[in-house]
Amino acid sequence: MTERAFSSHVEIGPRRFRERLGLDFEEFAAGQVFKHRPGLTISQQDNVEEALDTLNRAMLHYDAQYAAHTEWGRPLVVSTLTVQRVIGMTGKTFGKRGRVLGFGEIALRHPVFGGDTLYAETEVRSTRDDGHPSWGRLALFTRGVNQDGALVCEISWEIEVYKRGALPFAEAGY
Repeated sequence: MTERAFSSHVEIGPRRFRERLGLDFEEFAAGQVFKHRPGLTISQQDNVEEALDTLNRAMLHYDAQYAAHTEWGRPLVVSTLTVQRVIGMTGKTFGKRGRVLGFGEIALRHPVFGGDTLYAETEVRSTRDDGHPSWGRLALFTRGVNQDGALVCEISWEIEVYKRGALPFAEAGY
């Protein structure tokens, strides 16, 4: 094999490449802001499935006739679905994440409805190298906004991210 052709891909054979997503720990710095794209449109079907999968019995999420009599007037998206999708949209940026260490706060600020498109943006609050040879820690603050720019959620969380060259299976053949 030849010298690596792309920083975003690993050569796994002649003219064959595997995508590798995410930045190395060393590439992050406090104050950076990442806008994660593309956005994601949540359907009412996604919402109903999440309500049923999580045994959420609140009719507000899946019964349009019931929801019509609430302050929102239509089915409200399950909060866990909103949080899952917003965190999920950060995957390309934090693709070298080893594990999520925890969530400090999850705040839902605005209702989300089927048909809304969500976008995510993350600020790196701090980086910390505890001396581990494979990873360092990032403290993050992620915001989810809808298609109108309304802030729908805010999430503070901490993750471990692999250092340069330490990601398991980063080399060819895996």
